[in-house]
Amino acid sequence: MLTTIYIDSIFLMNLILDMNLLMLTVKTLKKTATFLRVFAAGLIGSTGYCLSLCLPGGFYLTKAACIIVPSIFLMVKTGCKTRGIRELFYATGYLYTYAFLLGGATLFLTSRIPLLKARRESVLLVTLIGSFVCLLCVRFISIRKKQAENHFCTVRLGTDGEIRVCGLLDTGNGLTEPISGKPVAILESEIWKQMEQEKRPEKMRVIPFHSIGKENGILEGYEVDKIEIEYNADKRELNKVMIAVFQGKLSSKGEYQMILPPGFTM
Repeated sequence: MLTTIYIDSIFLMNLILDMNLLMLTVKTLKKTATFLRVFAAGLIGSTGYCLSLCLPGGFYLTKAACIIVPSIFLMVKTGCKTRGIRELFYATGYLYTYAFLLGGATLFLTSRIPLLKARRESVLLVTLIGSFVCLLCVRFISIRKKQAENHFCTVRLGTDGEIRVCGLLDTGNGLTEPISGKPVAILESEIWKQMEQEKRPEKMRVIPFHSIGKENGILEGYEVDKIEIEYNADKRELNKVMIAVFQGKLSSKGEYQMILPPGFTM
């Protein structure tokens, strides 16, 4: 029984899937990679696989040792720019894990959906399904990374902590009060209106700032006696906290009403 292999289709399919798997691995390792570098790495992996197909049948271990394994290591090294043998093995392990999950997802979809089942031998279909699954995974990793960088917490304001708002711990918030050098939290003006008892002239401060779209600006700030922060299962009370009043919405979707500087929940 003879099997016809269209090497150009196999090469293109492996190139695209290898590039997608490399992007997943790069995201997982929290590295950066240009399109050209990932493309070059994909070419290495796809070429190595196609070369192994062109050799006579049998002697699979010889093929793997001489062509497949070296090409995979070189592909990972090029695409992920790993440092040292340990990181190279870690990256290769992630790559194989994603390849296994990708193969399982493709097999599941082509066996359960009638329209896909009828074309399960199509190289184009396998490539499209694999790319779609990889893009979903990349999106998921990006969302998880963003959530890890931006932590939300509950903040209690007011004399008795009767005002509750959602706060965002922003690692990029470097706003400080110019005289004392204290870090400054930012609160929406609508919330601040409910804290009239804290609005004392002797506690007022002028806080300069600069941001994208506005080179320089001034915020009205006040030193409040205390705030309470609930983060995960921990509670923390902070005294003599500097708060700047922002005229408008801090979040376009209303996800949070206060921005906290780094260290407030440590």
